[in-house]
Amino acid sequence: MPIAPALESPATDTAAVVEPGRTSAIAALRYREFRLFWFGLIVSNTGTWMQMFGQGYLVVQLAVRDGVPQLAPLYIGLVGLARAIPGLTFGLFGGVVADRADRRRLLLLTQSLAGITAAALAGLTIGGRIDIVQVILLGAINSLVFSFDAPTRQSMVPRLVPERDLMSAIGLNSAAFNGPQIIGPVIGGLIATAITGNDATDLRGVGWLFALNAVSYLATVTALLLMTPMPVEGVRDVAVFRSIREGLGYIRRDPVIRWVVLLLAATSMLSRPYIQLLPAVANDTLHVGALELSWMLGASGVGSLLGAVATASLGNVRRRGLVLLTSCLMLGVLLVAFGLLRVLAPSLVILALMGFGTMLFLGLSNTLAQTRSPDHLRGRVMSVYSMMQVGLIPLGTMALGSLGSFIGVSTSFIIGGAFVTIVTLYAVIGVPALRNATSQPRHRRSRGGTHHGHREVRSGGAAD
Repeated sequence: MPIAPALESPATDTAAVVEPGRTSAIAALRYREFRLFWFGLIVSNTGTWMQMFGQGYLVVQLAVRDGVPQLAPLYIGLVGLARAIPGLTFGLFGGVVADRADRRRLLLLTQSLAGITAAALAGLTIGGRIDIVQVILLGAINSLVFSFDAPTRQSMVPRLVPERDLMSAIGLNSAAFNGPQIIGPVIGGLIATAITGNDATDLRGVGWLFALNAVSYLATVTALLLMTPMPVEGVRDVAVFRSIREGLGYIRRDPVIRWVVLLLAATSMLSRPYIQLLPAVANDTLHVGALELSWMLGASGVGSLLGAVATASLGNVRRRGLVLLTSCLMLGVLLVAFGLLRVLAPSLVILALMGFGTMLFLGLSNTLAQTRSPDHLRGRVMSVYSMMQVGLIPLGTMALGSLGSFIGVSTSFIIGGAFVTIVTLYAVIGVPALRNATSQPRHRRSRGGTHHGHREVRSGGAAD
């Protein structure tokens, strides 16, 4: 699954509008299609978080091996830049393809290609032939793959469950990413340490983490093979670039979606890259090793999982715009606090709170974007949403990492968090449309579309 946490953000929700109070946090598991998809994600995402931990540690150690340990944040930033360029270049095309293709078949292709890139990274690392250039190139390839994977996966979830259970799907989909964030890095740290001991120069341990991630993609591929086909609905024969303009025009005209995208861009560039830069914080600021780094990632995962549970409980909350702004403000303030800390224990607490705030923000921003978009435009809207993460989080990693090489990565966090705080306060005061946005969707699915989507699920043995 995607490296960037943004690529596992929650799906969509109209549950409170359709049947408020009638769903539970695990209601989506009644449906076979979602259940298959969800269990596949849990296995694959465990491998993803093991690789995220391993790759960050690998890049820092490559800087040490090259004799420039002070440039470790810059190395991480270069990997981020390599991921940003394909994400920004091809993200909009990914949305067009998602609206025109059988989304299940497209995911089979993207997930298989992602597994191959993980296997290539594993082979080079275990064989002792890895260098920063190869990490950068493989990161760019992976980003290209997920430019098509992310909007496809996000726009598919609303067709796996009926509308009344979509809030359950939000929480479960988020938990499938953030639950593994707790155990993946910890398991990865134990495996890497068991293989190489305390020898930081021996990179075979993290290489085996990449290999395990490659194998974990088989879980999602198997789940997709067992699911029923997902044919295209309501697609018109429109030229590709006209189709892209149509999606962008819709976002521009809707003030809520427009500001959701702007806030997502600000957080993606200036606050959410903190997770990719934790290896540099562990090495340069807190002066701890691989095991403590796994604790830091795990602490963020604990908070994210709690945030996912909270998201699943928001079905009856109507003022979602206000909650979204509160969570965004929380991210900015907490990042400033994290940048000021120099001790591990309180840093773990702040990381847990940041994980919680991130999940609330992602859940609500994704919900507002999808419920205000008609199905025939949803892939394109979500491609912009995904592009903000696939492209801007790595770009922000590059910016904050490069700045951190000169002034310290913690200081760059303080600057980024302060900017996010200022932008959010402006939105709170000056954008009443977002502040007052409720759970009422701007567009309902058509009667026929809703029934069709539900039949698809039930034809696979949806309800037990």
